[in-house]
Amino acid sequence: MDNNPTDSRTPSHPTTPVEKRRRTQYRTALQSVSPAAHHDTFVDHEACFLGVSLDNSSFTPAKFTSMLTWVSRRFSRCTVLVGDSIHRLTLASTRGMDPDSALAHALDLGRQFTRTQQPVLDTYRGTTDFTFVTCSKIQATEEYGEFHYALRTLFTKDDDFRASVEAFGRAYHAKRSPTVDGAERQRRIDVSSAYFLEEFAVFCCLARRDLPVMVYPGHFSTLAEIAAGRHPHAPDELRDLILVALRVQGR
Repeated sequence: MDNNPTDSRTPSHPTTPVEKRRRTQYRTALQSVSPAAHHDTFVDHEACFLGVSLDNSSFTPAKFTSMLTWVSRRFSRCTVLVGDSIHRLTLASTRGMDPDSALAHALDLGRQFTRTQQPVLDTYRGTTDFTFVTCSKIQATEEYGEFHYALRTLFTKDDDFRASVEAFGRAYHAKRSPTVDGAERQRRIDVSSAYFLEEFAVFCCLARRDLPVMVYPGHFSTLAEIAAGRHPHAPDELRDLILVALRVQGR
């Protein structure tokens, strides 16, 4: 899941209650569906999973609540996937943290998010059964290890798949660190590739748990390519996954 550093800037002048209310109200809408053939039928499924990226400005409380409302109107069951353990790679890469410290901090951020947002999930009990699961919990399973091994093997042997994953990372860093180039840029792309492969293995596990629809406020180019049949050797769970990209806008 795309990890965009949270914008910590504060306003240069005090805001009125009306201005504050305007900034914290959001509307979530459908942006795209992959494969496109499922544009009108993805809602026929009763369950989905909603990906959450930590330290990401797309998941402020107000935006997250808006996404939950959108999901609650379409699905009776939703697993909220919190990207805790995989976030360690972002922390190590962008903040220079050592691996142990990065993992500890990532897990703590995940605990904070689930603790503060659980009451929000509970407010939807009448319409949708929302539950949390963390990447760290899934990554501790044997099933995850099998998927991760298969994806790393595919990355090594399949030139087209590797090029797609690396292009995804290259585009990500071109936007977020445009002045970085050379060996450092390649190092960050390599870290991103490792991140995506771990993430994709987690998605495989959720798809196998009868969660056929992934919902996220953003677009995954490689996953969309897999869904479109461009990487036929990818795990069946990814090839069958329906990707629903959301757009969250202030109002």
